[in-house]
Amino acid sequence: MKKIILAGGGHGHINILKNLIKNPIKNHEIILITDYKRQYYSGMLAGYIEGIYTEEEISFDIPKLCKMANVSYREQKIISIDKKKQRVITEGDAYSYDYLSVNLGSLSKLNFNTDFKGVTLVKPILNVVKVKEGIVNLCKEKSNPKITFIGAGASGVELALSFKAAFPKADISIITARDILRNFNDKAKKRFEKLLYQKGIRVIKKERVMEVKNYKIFTDKNTHDFDHAFVTSGFSGPDVAFYGFMTFKQNYLGVGENLLASQNTLAIGDVATIKKYPAMPKAGVYAIREAPILYENLLKLINGDNDFKTYKPQEKYLQIINCGNKKALANYGNFSNYGKISWMIKDKIDRDYMKVGK
Repeated sequence: MKKIILAGGGHGHINILKNLIKNPIKNHEIILITDYKRQYYSGMLAGYIEGIYTEEEISFDIPKLCKMANVSYREQKIISIDKKKQRVITEGDAYSYDYLSVNLGSLSKLNFNTDFKGVTLVKPILNVVKVKEGIVNLCKEKSNPKITFIGAGASGVELALSFKAAFPKADISIITARDILRNFNDKAKKRFEKLLYQKGIRVIKKERVMEVKNYKIFTDKNTHDFDHAFVTSGFSGPDVAFYGFMTFKQNYLGVGENLLASQNTLAIGDVATIKKYPAMPKAGVYAIREAPILYENLLKLINGDNDFKTYKPQEKYLQIINCGNKKALANYGNFSNYGKISWMIKDKIDRDYMKVGK
């Protein structure tokens, strides 16, 4: 009996589990290996911070889905994957495979030294989920605690707005070496600039963080005190050694348009970089579009069908940022819209997505 290993519990593998529940793959042993029992949906994290959603509503129970799909679940941290030996090495075991799918996600990238006192990396998302209660206690201890976000991409801006909505008395600021929301159009940026100002969130631009130590952020220009800081300044690949595979800078697996990293290995999501599109942003909207192709190509792989489906990144895609208090800003090409309708659209999209396997 041939063996399929699903390395990681990302959205692509959630989609595979969903399909396996309906259409089992016969005569194959399937094992899913991950060190996180729940797969969190980043699109609903801000709503969770505000208390709009529960932890169960924003995450998938991976052991439960595996059981429903007749897939063996292994809760272990993956250390390395060896292409030549066809083995996945974890902290406690080694697993051989005939076919492999990698959906391990990414980690927060640190561009500075830190002692980690009061510092939370936003990837994996579990870090933010765990720290929420600590922020609740911090706000009880201090009337206006200083909460700082290092990085001004969509993740940093959205989380800053959600924490401000959840903890209105908190003194919240964002520090960025450049401008905010580099992948958004100018109209959307201006709206966010105005919104952040109206909400009382300070945006400190053109200051590069050099070190974070003893509850102080040292930039190339100033020193800023904080009570809790979140690092949202970029991402890197997982801390997994990929032996024999092509990798890009920051340890991303190189894959073709067919999502193949080798003749028997597929990879999608943040862990992978498509060779033809090396500048493609690490965004969930791409991973969600890749997920059905991953499943179809896995079936083709095990059936010996080389007519693989290919993925071409969409040039435009709808971005909706939760702005707190059940309002959101939608951005698509040159169009942007702020208000409750945008939030309602986002809420509907997110809830529908989470119905998978529920």
